[in-house]
Amino acid sequence: MSGIKEYGQEYVTYPFSDPNPIPVFGKIYPYYRYDGFTERSEKRSWKIVELENDFLKIKIFPEIGGKIWSVIDKTNGKELFYGNDVVKFRDISLRGPWTSGGIEFNYGVVGHAPSCSFPVDYMTKVNDDGSASCFIGVLDLLTRTRWTVEINLPKDKGWFTTRSFWHNSTSGTQPYYNWVNTGVLAKDDLEFIYPGKHNIRHDGIALPWPIDSSRNKNLTRWIENDFIGSKSYHIMGTHSPYFGAYWASEEIGMMQYADRDEKLGRKIFSWALSDQGNIWKELLTDSKGQYVELQSGRLFNQNMEISSLTPFKQIGFIPYATDTWNEYWFPYKDTQG
Repeated sequence: MSGIKEYGQEYVTYPFSDPNPIPVFGKIYPYYRYDGFTERSEKRSWKIVELENDFLKIKIFPEIGGKIWSVIDKTNGKELFYGNDVVKFRDISLRGPWTSGGIEFNYGVVGHAPSCSFPVDYMTKVNDDGSASCFIGVLDLLTRTRWTVEINLPKDKGWFTTRSFWHNSTSGTQPYYNWVNTGVLAKDDLEFIYPGKHNIRHDGIALPWPIDSSRNKNLTRWIENDFIGSKSYHIMGTHSPYFGAYWASEEIGMMQYADRDEKLGRKIFSWALSDQGNIWKELLTDSKGQYVELQSGRLFNQNMEISSLTPFKQIGFIPYATDTWNEYWFPYKDTQG
């Protein structure tokens, strides 16, 4: 049977402060921003919800957006994602504070959601089938839509699921943006497992994938993305229902699986492989190293306005509509490539 524990654990924390006392009309109203960030750390106890079976141990932080902070493969002791060893808030999200790593849930308008660094509602449940669930969710005040995610760990499986429930209770059409943002450790042997023939930019322009023949680069190898600046690839061109990562030196990897019609978007984001990107390593962690974001979305790309002139358009969340979908996450190992 899968077990559930709740406890507090101390982490080195770089807090945020200096809230604007007046909500400013604009994109994030009625929320307000935080503009105070620090290089001085402190020890802080964070509430953790832990789901565990014989194969996986999952740590969820309900006080930081319900983020899945860490997933340990108990068969080899390896992190499935980028488990940051510090809580280091930096000015990246819609409201300012943001932390790297784990699995982050974003619903509503384009960007790291207003809830991503703040407490969300949660409850836990041991189910009749022996699985354990943690439900996280919040009312998004920008769109007046409510989202809930059930993080479920079966009693005897080496995978877990994230089941989304998203409801527009308003009489108006709302923005339809959903991207689940995972972080993985960036190492020289990191390979992206992203089936596809093209990558779509934010403006909807399609480019070849995975080979950049103009530079003689295989873009599925992280180390070969050492040109220009940061990278955003929205991969498409096949109906394969999965994506993931592989580290050849350890023969381990992680994988996401979802019905292809439920998760059209598959994205890779990487900071520049230069000092331009290394500064973010220093800003967002103390000693964990660089990370890469692997993301899944409901639409093909995180589109700029000009993308509406291409087939890759932003759609609206129609009044009183409800959407649900499910994603599977699991480690793999010893595949010999």
